[in-house]
Amino acid sequence: MIEEGELVAVVVRYRGGIRTYYFTAKRGAAYSTPAGLIRGSDMVGAEYGSSLRLAEGVAFLIKPTRREIMEESFERATQVIYPREARLIVEEADLGPGKRVVEGGTGSGFMTAYLASAVCPGGKVYSYDLREDSLSIARRNLERAGLLECVELKLGDVRREVAEEGLDAAVLDVPDPWEALDHLWGKLKGGAPLVVFVPTMNQLVRLSQRAFESEGWVLVRAVELLEREIEVSKDSVRPSRFNPFMGYVAVLRRVRSPG
Repeated sequence: MIEEGELVAVVVRYRGGIRTYYFTAKRGAAYSTPAGLIRGSDMVGAEYGSSLRLAEGVAFLIKPTRREIMEESFERATQVIYPREARLIVEEADLGPGKRVVEGGTGSGFMTAYLASAVCPGGKVYSYDLREDSLSIARRNLERAGLLECVELKLGDVRREVAEEGLDAAVLDVPDPWEALDHLWGKLKGGAPLVVFVPTMNQLVRLSQRAFESEGWVLVRAVELLEREIEVSKDSVRPSRFNPFMGYVAVLRRVRSPG
């Protein structure tokens, strides 16, 4: 049942088209769509999955996924990592319930939320950021997603201030990830993955060069992330926009020199 103040995904079907809106359900509110007006009083108390007949179409009331809650209601203080990057990062970090992971660069908490989703229950994300305002925003976002209990937000520099040891993985979204390699080596378990997101090729080159010079890390994979959305209507299916480049993900493993 939809409660007052909840975010609702409203899928509107009209004249052969489909659009999705995200409305916060309030009894006294009214929401405009191409198919007609939706009254908040009709949303509050309705069952998820139910529908509303509108003047020129129909609206379906859907419970939003955690991804939708993050994308549509999270506060943003910085550029964020989106689901297509986050899913790959979580997979490459080999995360699961009960695992412990350190994150460098909390930002608005988008990646933090995906990491927490993977390690809960029983696991923990130790997320470091240099800015108190970013940590405050991330805390509110994680509370909104119901994930704060699996996260410890820490003001500090992941390149030299990580207190935790015996970690299962590390994830970095910082401008100079190569500067964190020496410090993180002693914090991770042997063979543990370090997954790095960088937006430019220059950063990837510097990271790979440092990894090749290191006796404690081996770079096992580098991936360029691309995506193209598709616009779907009753009469046509076509790319809606073409801006595919998202960034690079590099995967390193903690190793020990044979010497």
